[in-house]
Amino acid sequence: MAGIAAVGATVGAAAATVSAVAGHGYWADGYPRLVVRAFWSRFDAIAAGAAAAAIAIAFALALLRVSAPRRRAVRAAIVATGVVVLARAFGAADAWLASRGPNVLLVSIDTLRADRLGAYGCDLPTSPAFDRRLAAEGVLFERCYSQSPKTTPSHMTMLTSLYPSVHGVEMWEESAPAGVLNPQVRTLAETLANAGYATAAFTGGGHVHRSRGFDHGFDVYKHGRELPRALAWMADHRRRKFFVFFHTYQVHDPYVPPVPLVDRFAPDYHGPVRDAVDRLRGGVAGGWEGAHAAFWKSVDATSPRDVEFVARLYDAGIRQMDDTTLTALLDALDRLDLARDTLVVFTSDHGEAFAEHGVFLHDDLYGETLHVPLVMRFPGRLPAGARRAEPVRTIDVMPTILDLVGLAGPRGMEGRSLVARGAAGETPDVVSEYGSRRTGRRFLSLRRGSLTYIADDGREELYDTTNDPAEARDLAPAAPPVLATLRADLLRWRDDCGPLAARFAPKGPGVAPTVETARQLRALGYVE
Repeated sequence: MAGIAAVGATVGAAAATVSAVAGHGYWADGYPRLVVRAFWSRFDAIAAGAAAAAIAIAFALALLRVSAPRRRAVRAAIVATGVVVLARAFGAADAWLASRGPNVLLVSIDTLRADRLGAYGCDLPTSPAFDRRLAAEGVLFERCYSQSPKTTPSHMTMLTSLYPSVHGVEMWEESAPAGVLNPQVRTLAETLANAGYATAAFTGGGHVHRSRGFDHGFDVYKHGRELPRALAWMADHRRRKFFVFFHTYQVHDPYVPPVPLVDRFAPDYHGPVRDAVDRLRGGVAGGWEGAHAAFWKSVDATSPRDVEFVARLYDAGIRQMDDTTLTALLDALDRLDLARDTLVVFTSDHGEAFAEHGVFLHDDLYGETLHVPLVMRFPGRLPAGARRAEPVRTIDVMPTILDLVGLAGPRGMEGRSLVARGAAGETPDVVSEYGSRRTGRRFLSLRRGSLTYIADDGREELYDTTNDPAEARDLAPAAPPVLATLRADLLRWRDDCGPLAARFAPKGPGVAPTVETARQLRALGYVE
């Protein structure tokens, strides 16, 4: 009967695995462990039921006094059981051998702009833990730019090393369905899982919801309560190598830091924004769904005092994140004796505007919206306190992580490893993009050296950040030859992305947000 159970579980698991991984192309891409892992997870689920069924059959046969199976059938069942046991033993041995190696902790603080951190030049005490425990102990990239100012496409680019227009996973707009990651795309989590890593993601949900394909390659993908869940999971998996993707909206608007931090960062402001923050801290009618609207309704964008106070609230929120979330994650690595063998990558999906170009939030392609922190700490393998001045991109995060842990990346990655400095003249252009299916508009920007070129449906802007770091003086009307060159190069980049987009674009009708996800998106200000 054990043999019957083994055969039944094997056949059932094989069928379920074929169905589950159909279209992923794991074998063709050289990812066999993902297929094996999918098989065993289904085998375990089926085996218990198959064994129970076999016992029931044996009992029924005994009651009916049916003659025992022939000796040959018994031997076949024993052989089948032995094959399954032997295969499981080999699988366990392979998993144990593959479990040795460095850990990876990728931390993305949603909506965190680089210049509000001490190590990036901020003169306010926003980030002592980040400055002392990451920037001073790792490599800081001074000019890292996101490939999108929006959470969903930016994070998917970070985890696939494909441009937003290639992977095609854009923001949810209202309650309309949106694309799901094509299973043919190999993610960072899949690549690490195939190398024997235990993989887990702990996120704020919303626009990084698992249903959009963010969960590809993760053993565990949880929304909400991200910090306690991440700390518990790392403690449980400290004896094998792991990859954790940690994401939080902690510094996202509406900015409602604790009272002591508000008093510390903006002690002299008294007005309607402070009153609104105090009300939000105690809750508002309708819960957090109305918090975004209530906050921004209190802000007078024409008032320098209000604009300054809003920025200080944001700074206070960064300090709260630094004191609580980042410190807790780094303390856990120290407490578990994992810090020396863990690559920590700290970054963000995009920055935030505070009326530098007349608007708040993150709906444009200017520097304050795209310039994000990027620090990598890897004791003994990356120099402590190093700073890199060349422009880099969040699309480079995945190939760099894989390079640092000694793994080859999948075919088709559009980023490049930042481990070694490129030769003179090899620094790639920084292209960022933002589009809306509802309006049909597509914004593109290209950063080359000191020049920033922005194209918006025929309207062009040009800035020279050497003399104008704030991108405040548009040079486009006086620089047609430069515009023609940058325009042509951006069009060439778009054409180069075309074949990959045809291969990797989402398939099918997509998915709409659930009622609970829509509620969270309203709380974050993304859905009316």
